Amino acid sequence: MPPFKIIVWIMCSVLLVACDESNDDTTVDIESCEVTQQNRAVHEVLLDKYLWYQDIDQTLDYSSLDSPQQTLEFLIDRDRDRFSGIDNAADFDSLFQEGQYLGYGFSFTIKADGRVWIQFVYNDSPAGKSSIKRGDEILSINGQTVQQVIDSLSWDTVFGPALQNHPLTMQLRNQLGNIFSVILFKTTVNINTVLHHGILHNGSENVGYLAYKSFLNTSNAEFPAVFAAFKAAGVRKVILDMRYNGGGSVSVANKLASYLYANETTDDDLFTKLIYNDKHQDSNVFFFLESSLNQLELDQLIVITSAATCSASEMIINGLKPYVDVKTVGSATCGKPVGMNGFRFCDNIFLPVTFESQNKNDEGGYFDGISADCAAADDVNFALGDAEESMLSEALFVSANNRCRSALRVDQAERPDRKLEPVLRAVIGAY
Repeated sequence: MPPFKIIVWIMCSVLLVACDESNDDTTVDIESCEVTQQNRAVHEVLLDKYLWYQDIDQTLDYSSLDSPQQTLEFLIDRDRDRFSGIDNAADFDSLFQEGQYLGYGFSFTIKADGRVWIQFVYNDSPAGKSSIKRGDEILSINGQTVQQVIDSLSWDTVFGPALQNHPLTMQLRNQLGNIFSVILFKTTVNINTVLHHGILHNGSENVGYLAYKSFLNTSNAEFPAVFAAFKAAGVRKVILDMRYNGGGSVSVANKLASYLYANETTDDDLFTKLIYNDKHQDSNVFFFLESSLNQLELDQLIVITSAATCSASEMIINGLKPYVDVKTVGSATCGKPVGMNGFRFCDNIFLPVTFESQNKNDEGGYFDGISADCAAADDVNFALGDAEESMLSEALFVSANNRCRSALRVDQAERPDRKLEPVLRAVIGAY
């Protein structure tokens, strides 16, 4: 049998931290796409590139495991690593290069009482072109009540297979109490990573508001209009709403951070450093804040956070702390101070944790999440950008008064939900 080889090729524009990737993908050259060879690929990548490679079993019977995913689950400790995964390579490329995925274009939340509410819709999607709005309650899906779907644990299958034009029928109730039905057909959704932006008049101040969903390459075409408007309004405080942001590209995070901090020099304004295991210290990467048009000179950045705020979104908070007065409103973030490189074989892309991230002051390691300075909960009864919405209302209060509205503080004792989500699903954040 020929020796296992790894061939490197560069995708310099795809840098992830939610599916955090660093500055290259790697194509794994295997003998065939038989399961045993795919299992070997997963094992040998982990032995070499994995951040915690020391914990991986040195030997493995590749014929004893049914798939590369099962091999991954067998080898890693999920109590520590909730993030490593294997996805379809074409879906990965479509998402991170084109900002697209196959779906219906809506996100929902299940409340403690079992009721299900729409959180947001993507504009260019079947849901976005229908009558569905944030704050609508889902009553039934394809003839099943929401309670039946919950009881059968069928959320992963109720929306059907990954097929173009697959139909979905839902019954919903809007905020006026009117019940209506929609039929949606699954198609390619173009993600608008900017869910909403605007200028809020908070006392005598103009405050910039940006609800931002995912760090994708397509964001680079959305940012200029946002920050041109902020700059024209003389904005010196920004509320960055990342309550739904599951992460994405490190390079895009660096771009957003550069808009939020007008650096005077490029020599030592380090945004983040990606640190690899002791076998690959020569792969360490340093990202510096860049000079760009319409950079803001901020007095304060207020970030709205939740348990879904993950990875590259946490990097924004951690990376800008040395430069800007950063406050957080909401609840603790997901806790992902690590990232992944991509390793391709057959039709798969394997995304194991390969590096940890730290800011200019060597701060990182927030596996329990970044705590919120002021407590607030999502209120889907109000649109994103509505000053009456509870999280935004609290952020505006903090902006005006530099303190929380109440004495209640969400500290590290309130842990984020530690559920495991597929890598691409966390970034898309919608069906």
